[in-house]
This record gives sequence, structure tokens and C-alpha cells, in this order.
Amino acid sequence: MTRHFAPLLLSLCLWNASEHQAWAQIVGEVPLSPAWDVAASPQAAAIGGADVAPREGNGWTMAYHPGAMDSTVAMQIHTANADFLGMHAGAVVLPLRHHGRRSSHVGVRFASYGDLERTQANGESLGSFSGGDYIAQYGSAWQIDSLWHAGVTGWVGARNLDQITAGVAGMDVGVVRRSRNGLGAIGLLLSNVGLQQDFSGVMPEGRLPHHLQIGLTQGFPHAPFAFHLRFQRLETWNLAPEGTYDDTFDPLTGELIANDTWVWGDLFARHLAGGVTLTLGSHLRGYIGYNHHIQKTMAAAGRPGLTGLSVGMRGSFKWFDYSIARSTYHLAGKTTHLGLILAWPESVNNSSSRTPKS
Repeated sequence: MTRHFAPLLLSLCLWNASEHQAWAQIVGEVPLSPAWDVAASPQAAAIGGADVAPREGNGWTMAYHPGAMDSTVAMQIHTANADFLGMHAGAVVLPLRHHGRRSSHVGVRFASYGDLERTQANGESLGSFSGGDYIAQYGSAWQIDSLWHAGVTGWVGARNLDQITAGVAGMDVGVVRRSRNGLGAIGLLLSNVGLQQDFSGVMPEGRLPHHLQIGLTQGFPHAPFAFHLRFQRLETWNLAPEGTYDDTFDPLTGELIANDTWVWGDLFARHLAGGVTLTLGSHLRGYIGYNHHIQKTMAAAGRPGLTGLSVGMRGSFKWFDYSIARSTYHLAGKTTHLGLILAWPESVNNSSSRTPKS
């Protein structure tokens, strides 16, 4: 499997290095939205942000990775929700009936920013208003052969803030190759390929900030764990904010303080995220993950704390499958991700969600 993965990663890195300058100006025009950039499932959040290489069909993962769905995913309602400082983001997806080698789904993803206060210049309150981003999607995945799965998801929606509205339309493309023994997988995901159109004359418009990722998952015979490694934000090399590596001056003495950060190493590490899945029982999984880019970007006053670290678990009862994760995106507070699969009684024995690998 490694001989397929290494050349692919090298080729994509070289391509992105040559294209970085052309894309950088376009991507920065439209801001990210938690509706499509926040992990759509607790399992994804718990292993560092996304499961780009699922070892089996996964109903939660199909919300953002169209190649993750296959005929093993039963027709069950998959819901996920995350909250952080008054903001809520989540997804609801439903697999459809399978047709030969094709599996399809419909769903929605959303981010609600809650109630925001409107004030005058002198601080006088003028009431509150709300805002949010909402998209509806339809996607299909095809089983190319016993090892390869590929899929595409199209979505449309709107972003609004009080009376200000913009429309969005885009697509996600994903590929997954699973090993013959079922213990490993590699995957590629290109998401948020689309446009934003302003309807109010206020919001920015242009291309959405697309996201290119490569994932690797590997388990071992008779071992109660599996490793997940993800290369994120491969559409650009430099993920560090401007001035990160600049020298500084002591405010009291005026002495130059040299920045001794290994620049190449830090830039490379910002593209890495990953985690571990622990098998705790026949219907219970535990997760732990780490995202270095979040840790470096969201550290407050040089104090990273537990920023970038996530933990979670997944289990099942007779009629439903549940998942929970706790992620530290900022020292201001932790984020709770909740997920629930509602299964019809006749599908319980046939659903892969009852004994998840990942």
C-alpha cells in the first residue's frame, strides 16, 4: 500500500508548490464556514479532524467524504452536532437504496452563530440578530472494484447574517483504496470546490477555499488499535500566519531576540494530524487525536495548553449507535461533538455501524 501512497503524495506536494502563488490570492477572498470545514462527526473530530481513509463504509464520514459510503451502510439517519461558545455546527445525512455498484445519500450541513447583539456607535443596544450557513447535498459513491471506491457530492446553500445573504454551490470529490486484508486504507479528499455569489452587495464572492487532504489508516492483526495519519491543507504550503517566524525585540532593553524556530519543520508539521482508534469491546471504540496546525494557530499568548487535542468514544445499543468527542480548539473552552445513528429494527443485524472498525 505504501508504494501507491508515497508517489501520490510527492506528486501532489510538487503540484501545490508550483500553484501556490496563483491560488493564494483567490482562496483568501471568501472566508471559511464551519458548515463545511468543521468535522461532521464525533469520530472524525476525535482522531484529529477528519477520517479521510475509512477502512469500511461509514455513514457519518459520508457527510464530507463521498468515497466513504458503500453498500455496507444501512438506511439509517446519521446526525451530528458540535457546540462552541454559543455556535452550533452539525450534519444530518441519510443513505439511500443501493443500485448495483452505486450508493447514494442526501443530507444537510449547517452552522448557526446564535444570537448576536446589534449596537450603535455609543454602545446603545438595538436588539439582536442571527446568522448562519446552510447547505443541502446529494452524493454518490461507486465501487470500482473490490478495493477502490470513488465518489462525488454536490451541494448548494446560503450564508446569511441578518439581512445580508450570499449563495454557495460546490462539490466534494473523494477516493478510497482499502487493503485486501481489511486492516488498512488510503484516501484522497478534495472538498469545497465551488463558488460564492453575493446577493446583497456586502459579502465577498468568488471561489471557495478548497481543501485537499490525503489520509492513511493502518491496523494490525490481533491488535486492539489502529493508526490514522492525515496530510491536511495540501493546496498551500505556508499555513503559518504572517510574522510567525520574525525576530522580536525585548520591550525593556531593546535587545534583539532571534526566532530560532525550525521553519521548514514547523511548516511541515502544520500539515499533519492524526490519531488512534482503540478497540475497547465488541461494540465500543475509543479515540484520541491531535492536530498540530490547530495547536500552533490557536495557542493564546504562547500558552498552547491542550489545544489541538481530542478524545472520544463510540458505542451501540440495540436500536441506535452513539458517539461523543471532546476537542480543544481554543483555551476559551472545549467543544463537544455528539452523534447519533437511528436504526430501523430490521437493519440492525445488517448494519456495519454495530461493530465499527474505525
